[in-house]
Amino acid sequence: MKLYIIPLLLFLLSGLLSTAQQLPADLSNLKATQISDAQIKQLLSQAKANGLTLDEVEMELSRRKLPSSEIQELKRRMQEIELYSPAETADSSKQSAPKLTRTVNQKNKPLDNLFEKEENIQLFGTELFSGSNLSFEPDLRMATPTNYIIGPDDDLILTIYGVNVTQQTLKVTPEGNVNVKYAGLINLSGLSVEAAASLLKSRLIKYYPALSSGQTKLQLALGNIRSIKVIIIGAIKRPGTYTLPSLATLFNALYVSGGPGNNGSFRNIELIRNNKVFLTADLYEFLVDGNLRSNIRLQDNDVIRIPFATTLVTLKGQLNRPGIFEIMPDEHLDQAIKYAGGFKSKAYKGRIRGSRILDFGQSVLDIAGDSLAQFPLRNGDEFQIDSVINRYNNRVTVTGAVFRPGAYALEPGLTVHGLIEKALGVKEDVFDGRAVLIRTRPNLTKEYINVELGKLLRSMEKGIELKKDDSLHVASLFDLRDTVTVSINGAVRKPGIFRFEDSLTLKTLILKAGGYSDYATGKGIEISRRKRDISINTPGSKIVELISVDDNKDLSGSSLDLILQPFDIITIKENPYYRKQISVKISGEVLMPAVYTLQSREERLSSIIARSGGLLYTANIKGAKLIRKKKELVDSLEIKRLLSAVKRDTSKLAVDSMSLLKDTRDVAIDLSYILKHPGSLDDIFLEEGDELIIPRINNTVSVNGEVFKPLDIMYEKNKSLRDYLSDAGGVTLMGKRTRTFVIYPNGSSAKIKRTLGIFPRYPSIQPGSNIYVPQKPKREGGFDTAKAGILVSAITALITAVALFTR
Repeated sequence: MKLYIIPLLLFLLSGLLSTAQQLPADLSNLKATQISDAQIKQLLSQAKANGLTLDEVEMELSRRKLPSSEIQELKRRMQEIELYSPAETADSSKQSAPKLTRTVNQKNKPLDNLFEKEENIQLFGTELFSGSNLSFEPDLRMATPTNYIIGPDDDLILTIYGVNVTQQTLKVTPEGNVNVKYAGLINLSGLSVEAAASLLKSRLIKYYPALSSGQTKLQLALGNIRSIKVIIIGAIKRPGTYTLPSLATLFNALYVSGGPGNNGSFRNIELIRNNKVFLTADLYEFLVDGNLRSNIRLQDNDVIRIPFATTLVTLKGQLNRPGIFEIMPDEHLDQAIKYAGGFKSKAYKGRIRGSRILDFGQSVLDIAGDSLAQFPLRNGDEFQIDSVINRYNNRVTVTGAVFRPGAYALEPGLTVHGLIEKALGVKEDVFDGRAVLIRTRPNLTKEYINVELGKLLRSMEKGIELKKDDSLHVASLFDLRDTVTVSINGAVRKPGIFRFEDSLTLKTLILKAGGYSDYATGKGIEISRRKRDISINTPGSKIVELISVDDNKDLSGSSLDLILQPFDIITIKENPYYRKQISVKISGEVLMPAVYTLQSREERLSSIIARSGGLLYTANIKGAKLIRKKKELVDSLEIKRLLSAVKRDTSKLAVDSMSLLKDTRDVAIDLSYILKHPGSLDDIFLEEGDELIIPRINNTVSVNGEVFKPLDIMYEKNKSLRDYLSDAGGVTLMGKRTRTFVIYPNGSSAKIKRTLGIFPRYPSIQPGSNIYVPQKPKREGGFDTAKAGILVSAITALITAVALFTR
């Protein structure tokens, strides 16, 4: 026995396996003695956590061909460990209306996942007792059945109405007697309600004479019903003694006990009354035909015995209800298929394949479709109903430039012409030079046959006679041409690429492009046309033909309207003497913040400040910054380099660096110098979308990043960067002190520099500055011997240079 089977069993019950293919289907060699008590405890606790009962565990092990003797040994050891409680008995106290209830586990069990991979194969009928919507509770509000047998503890209501009116509640004693007014004790035990009513009428007729004439009537009904005890034994999920209402039926008892268990019979359920088999119930009569003949009312001390099924067969494949079915000795394969709901529409009925278990192995079964009613079944037989082959016996297809492409039925004598007529003829764009008929040879290779389509359509010829699986393709003119376009760009409302059509003119294309834009000029329109006679051996030879057109932007006239050719590129030029306004924004500490329009393309920063009324006394001149929109054309290599650097750096700074990829950027300016020297090189020209921000005076310095206490500190003129870091508690172990940098209010920044690569020179601090300490980059790959060698070589060279210098 291989040891891997034991842990796989544990995986099955803990839900860690989701497909049946992961578990060996054959556990016939497993011995219960090979599994330790600890493993059984683990198996049971995992099964219980997943909502599995002991019977469900047993059923799955049996389905995996574990010998029944080993199953019983495992079951005995499980019960000894007492992780599972014994089967419960429903012995409740006497109630006026006992109810039958059973909790159904709603969780998806691991075994269900296994079954799903095997077409959800389960024993037919088990769903009757596992569904949460079926309760089979007796109807306690129904009219009193006339054949109900009266017994001890029943409450009877005796009603006399008519000339005489009276009502009395009669309690049946353990001896079966009731005490009736005037008549005294009367024994009703064992009588039906109808018989008891007749007996009471005969005893009371002398006290109520009108009963004989019909002027007074007598009615006997049930009040509170009694409870009865029923014993359920055999292959049941929860055997035991159950207390049920006296109106309970056989199905009520089976439901409250969980139904037949593993390999329990659904077709030979015995109801034993007074030590004799009173009824043998076949649940298939109800499951298949809806016949409730076997659902009779139970009596006190009835015994229900469920034997094990003797013949179980498995049906899979193209059936309406695949599953495991119990078969009676006189039934054959056709009856089993009926229980499975019959064949599906795609089932192959000509032959059914299967397997049968023999004494020393298995054999293959092969049954013809007309022999199903005579084929006897044995326990363990399995059958697979296959689908029909995905082939057509009379299919021909037509595709392409026809009105109804698709598959059509092959009729005797059908030709290419007839197939085109079935497809409602060819379209107007058909290429009638040739069609292609693809024929499948008997060895499944393809043969291509040319069809002269034009001749076929113009004459009375029918063409080639078609065969099975022929496919006719009729080409379209557009299938044989490139997609021809023209493009227009420049000063039009909707520049782009347009489909070329015959007789397309320049003005028509401009009209399709939305017309001229406001800043367009009709002068110097260029049409770039492909040349087909390029002199490839002549240096400097032209590869396109340029056509220049001067237009007056009047799209209604036909003058100067040229007919375009395929792949022409039209360029509409802008009016060089026309410019849109250029707007900039100034905000913050100025007298009149607003959006201003530039007077000229060379207007400078100092001019806009003057137009805004000048700076307020609260303005932080050193903190002024200019925000400018980025150009649309961005160096993609620079973007890739930045993203690569961000990925390598795991610090918060790297995350903040992503903001550099936004569509604006800060322009560092020295506003104090600009205002003192207007028109200088530092007084930059403004562009469309620029925003000048003048902040208020800020006398604090922010310290952030890898410091123990990030905070804002009041600015002091004599404090250095190290002093501010000390005020923030110092640099953490994760901080990189040597990479500390300062961001100034105007957007510029500075870092720690080193004189001769050794002596640090710290940047100055201004009011409103932001000091940031980044994280140390994470090391990848551990110690780098190559870098260490370079460092040692550099130190050696430095020592040598110092030694030579000091000599």
